[in-house]
Amino acid sequence: MQQRLLPVASVTLLACIALAWGGHAAKAQTSDPVLVPTAIAGSTAPVPTAEGLASRLTPLLNSRTMGDAVAVVLDPATGETLFDRASSIPYVPASTTKLLTAAAALHVLGPQTRLPTTVLLDGQTLTLVGGGDATLVSGTSPRTAASLTDLARSTAAALPTDASVTVDYDDSLFSGPELARGWSRGWPSSGVVAPVTALMVDQGRISKGSLARSSDPARSAAKAFVSDLKANGVAARLGTRATADSSASEIARVESPTVSSLVQKMLTDSDNDLAESLAHLVGFTSTGKATFATGASATIAAVGELGIPIEGVRLVDGSGLSHSDRISPITLASMISATAGDQIDTLWPIAAGLPVAGLTGTLADRFDAKAMKQAIGYVRAKTGSLNDTVALAGSVRDRDGRVLAFAVLANKIPSVVAARATVDKIANQLAKCGCR
Repeated sequence: MQQRLLPVASVTLLACIALAWGGHAAKAQTSDPVLVPTAIAGSTAPVPTAEGLASRLTPLLNSRTMGDAVAVVLDPATGETLFDRASSIPYVPASTTKLLTAAAALHVLGPQTRLPTTVLLDGQTLTLVGGGDATLVSGTSPRTAASLTDLARSTAAALPTDASVTVDYDDSLFSGPELARGWSRGWPSSGVVAPVTALMVDQGRISKGSLARSSDPARSAAKAFVSDLKANGVAARLGTRATADSSASEIARVESPTVSSLVQKMLTDSDNDLAESLAHLVGFTSTGKATFATGASATIAAVGELGIPIEGVRLVDGSGLSHSDRISPITLASMISATAGDQIDTLWPIAAGLPVAGLTGTLADRFDAKAMKQAIGYVRAKTGSLNDTVALAGSVRDRDGRVLAFAVLANKIPSVVAARATVDKIANQLAKCGCR
């Protein structure tokens, strides 16, 4: 996999917000809660007390809606644990798993790496080679993504005007099962996640606007590529799945956005396909083999190298879709604390990608009750939901200006909707109280 050390052309608004939270930005003269920068290290804002936090959080954690719940609150400025409810016990984390996947991708792959999709020519055979870009699109929208249409146009320009070619496709970068242990075989058809492969377009969707995914995303991508070649005047026919010959020459390529950008998108949208691709690539870079197993083990190792506690962590995927995954609240909150406190410079895209309460991503439609307005703009957190699990891990600026890192995991819940509402109340309590 080629690493492209290209400068990032611009910084998104959310990145600016995240940098401000980490103490990078100068103090802004604004009343907008989303843009208020808050110093982390050296903060003089009052620190919540253990008693104050316990009085506000314990009744909510004991709610019947929360099933079996654990939680922790940390002070990123000092590393102190302010509230602890069995925080070292690993629980089913759902999509908060993506925090670990994000950290591993940034650490192992590098924030400026771009993922290539290439075309190789050997005689009259073209081979479309997947590089693990789960954001490759047909057409040209969004322009930030690599385009299969652009790739076909470049390929056609590189061929003789009377070329007649067979298009094989190579997805051999990833190996092993395409569905992880604990995944439902019906998830691709229902749109939850595509079979994990190194080559796909439009996230493997069978058609524009459809949620359902192809059972063979690589072949579907190759068929779309053949159609695009024909539209550019090339006589092309679909071949077979094949590993590109080492003697073949590259004649065209497109590249994904940087890993930094991919991580932000994955976290904001809780993108399962992107998470699995990044985890597989972490496995490949670390071991030379891209599978669920190597991705999981390499992710845990990378997180440990970053100084985040990994005791009890068990992963079988990178998205958190499996009920076999286990992560403790202290691991998740420590990751957030390292990001919020700017302890590890390479992790800033995690802060930039966290959904903002009431405004962006998977938190855009939450915290809308009148009683929870204090959280809007001040809570930035990764969500997680399975049929019996709700999780939230992120940072919050409290009423006194202290930034806190927190993680809440609720397993064996009777209702996702009810548990999610209670978890939001917990985050809102952290935002609105000084808790002393």
